[in-house]
Amino acid sequence: MADRAGADGPEVRHRVLSADGVEAELLSQLTAHPLFAAVERLERAAFLEVLLQRRFLSLLFPVVYDVGIDGLDGEAAGRLVREILREEYPDATGATPSHREDLVADLLALGATREQILGARPTAATTAVIEQTLALMLDAAATPGDTAVLTVLRFWGEVLVSVEYGEFWRRMAGAFAAAGATSRFYHPHHHHDGREPLAAASERSSTHSGRLGACLARLLIQDDAALVQFARVEQAVLATRMCFYDQFVV
Repeated sequence: MADRAGADGPEVRHRVLSADGVEAELLSQLTAHPLFAAVERLERAAFLEVLLQRRFLSLLFPVVYDVGIDGLDGEAAGRLVREILREEYPDATGATPSHREDLVADLLALGATREQILGARPTAATTAVIEQTLALMLDAAATPGDTAVLTVLRFWGEVLVSVEYGEFWRRMAGAFAAAGATSRFYHPHHHHDGREPLAAASERSSTHSGRLGACLARLLIQDDAALVQFARVEQAVLATRMCFYDQFVV
C-alpha cells in the first residue's frame, strides 16, 4: 500500500482530490461565519464568553475519541486513534498537566477568572450542539466500515479545531503578548491539528490530521460510496459547528 494517498493512479487521485475540494469549500464556509469576521472587534467579555462555551466542546474530545475507537475495525487506525487520545494526558505520572488543564491556563492568561470558568454552564444552544455531536459520533461508530468514524475524528477533532483556533488567534495574539504569557493550548493546537490535504496525507506526518488522513484516504480510494459518505459526514459536522457559533451573532 502506498504511503501517499494519491500515488495509486489517476482515478484514485481524482477521488482524493474531490474529497479535498469538498473539505476546502466547507472550511471556507466556517471562516466566513459572522463571528469570525468580527472576532478582532469583540470586546473582551464577549470574546471570553465564546471561549468559555467553546470549552464545553473541548471537554467532549476524549468521549468522542473513545466512542470512535469502539467503532473502528482497522487495527492500524485503532492504534493511531489510541495514540492521539493518550497525547491528551501526556504524562502517566501525573506530573504534566493535561490538555484540558492547559485550556484553563490559557483562559486565565486571557483574563478569565477561575470563578468564571468554573461557574460557566452550557447554554441551551451549546447543550444542543453537544447532543448533536455525540449523536454524529455514535451514528458513525454504528456505521459499517471505518470511513465515517475517521471522518468525524479528523474533521471534528483536528481540522476544524485548527481552523477555529487560527481565527481565534487573530484576537488572542495581542492579549498573550500584553500579559507576557505563552499559549499552552490554543496556539499549539492550531499548529499540531493543522489540516493536511488528503492528497498529501502521510503516516509519517507530524500532524494528527495528516496521520488520520492517511488512514482515511486509503478508504476513499476504494470506491465512490466512501467519497459520498465522507462528504455527507463532513457536511453534518460543519452544520453542527456552525450552529454553535450562530448563538453569538445577534
